[in-house]
Amino acid sequence: MKHKFIEYLTSLKDRLNKKMTKADKSKPYPTVEVTVDQVRKAVREYSDHLPKGVFRTILVQDDNRIDFKQLAPHLGGIPSSNFYMSKETYDLFEEHEKLIPVEMDMVQKAVDQYVKDHKEYPMLTFDPQRRVNYYLLLQERYLKESPVTQFYITDLDGLITHVKPKNKNSSQL
Repeated sequence: MKHKFIEYLTSLKDRLNKKMTKADKSKPYPTVEVTVDQVRKAVREYSDHLPKGVFRTILVQDDNRIDFKQLAPHLGGIPSSNFYMSKETYDLFEEHEKLIPVEMDMVQKAVDQYVKDHKEYPMLTFDPQRRVNYYLLLQERYLKESPVTQFYITDLDGLITHVKPKNKNSSQL
């Protein structure tokens, strides 16, 4: 019984692969120019149709590049330039920012683990910018090396961002 089920799954997988291969060959996508906002919209549309328990990280390759074969129907083609995504925060980046999502994933994991262990964020108590304290994360071995990019802890469940917060006091001047 178990053997027949495995055979069935294998044949189903083979048939799906053949259909996908035929579909890929029958509908080649052109190269298109897109903005980061268009990619963001396509990622949202794509992830809205994912089965429960499947996350948009399936679009992200090991080097944080987005695999556009799956997004091509939403964009009308394959982008001429690379875009990158953080697997931890889902933030999108252009080619010139490709280091940021790699560091962001590393720092987000370190921040999450630090919070889990210490029940507080790894930042200086009175820092109005809420910068991630790399010294603390390095000292306690949550990070192996200090990132180039400065990250900040947001008000959204401890997610980090690379965008420097606007000084709240300067808007009152």
